[in-house]
Amino acid sequence: MSTSTNKEKTLSEMVKNPMVQFIIKAALVYALWEILNWVQMHNTSFGSVWMTLHNGVRDNIVVVSSWVLRTLQYDLIQYDSVLIIKGSAGVDVGPACVGFGLLFGFAGLIISYQGSWKSKLWFIPLGWLGIHTINIIRIVVLAIISHINNDWVDFNHKYVFNTIIYIFIFLMWMWWVRFVENQEKKDSLVQQKNN
Repeated sequence: MSTSTNKEKTLSEMVKNPMVQFIIKAALVYALWEILNWVQMHNTSFGSVWMTLHNGVRDNIVVVSSWVLRTLQYDLIQYDSVLIIKGSAGVDVGPACVGFGLLFGFAGLIISYQGSWKSKLWFIPLGWLGIHTINIIRIVVLAIISHINNDWVDFNHKYVFNTIIYIFIFLMWMWWVRFVENQEKKDSLVQQKNN
């Protein structure tokens, strides 16, 4: 067998490796994210749709956070996307608070890993709901922290809540990996019984 045939066989075997397939798919998803970002900045029509979706998610975070704060009996003032508990500096729900990158990244992890599309179609929205809920909780807690001591807001915003969201995504990812492994074991047992 020639050296080039051995290299082709080795490359073919490497590409069949599930970890290599995951890395390739994840790289493609990341490239798609970068392309979408570029297109939304350079194409007015697509940018308009993108911003409509973005603002819709942001508005939902503001409305639900405002409702939660009022339910907790805080005297709240709202100016567009700024929530202020009377006597505090308040919090502004800015573009980064929406978490589009996190939502897309989570979906990318799940899409890139093995598993049935049917399962992915319920698991991705479940993860998105969790990320969105954490964003709402973050805004509520930051508004309360701002009311208690505004000096604590920056640290909690940058470090505490970023850590929480990444831990959540990691735990969801681990849940997905275990779910896929369990499904593969069940399918294998069913095949063994049928043979």
